[in-house]
Amino acid sequence: MRSRYHRRVPLRRRHHRWIFAGLVVALLVLHVDVWNLGTGGALIFGVLPHDLAYHLGWMLAAWGVVVYMTIKVWPEEP
Repeated sequence: MRSRYHRRVPLRRRHHRWIFAGLVVALLVLHVDVWNLGTGGALIFGVLPHDLAYHLGWMLAAWGVVVYMTIKVWPEEP
């Protein structure tokens, strides 16, 4: 049983902005994948090169950040 002093406090908009900024910086760092250059390697699922699969995953992460931005960070209608 939780006491009344342990209620979850919702994050304020400025906290969401800081989280969003951190996610964008992380995406920028991960976008420049110098560790993947010229490594060749095996195919993923037998048809997909690993660097293409990496960028597909990066694009899904970027999509998630955009969705987060529009739900939590974007200002309400004027």
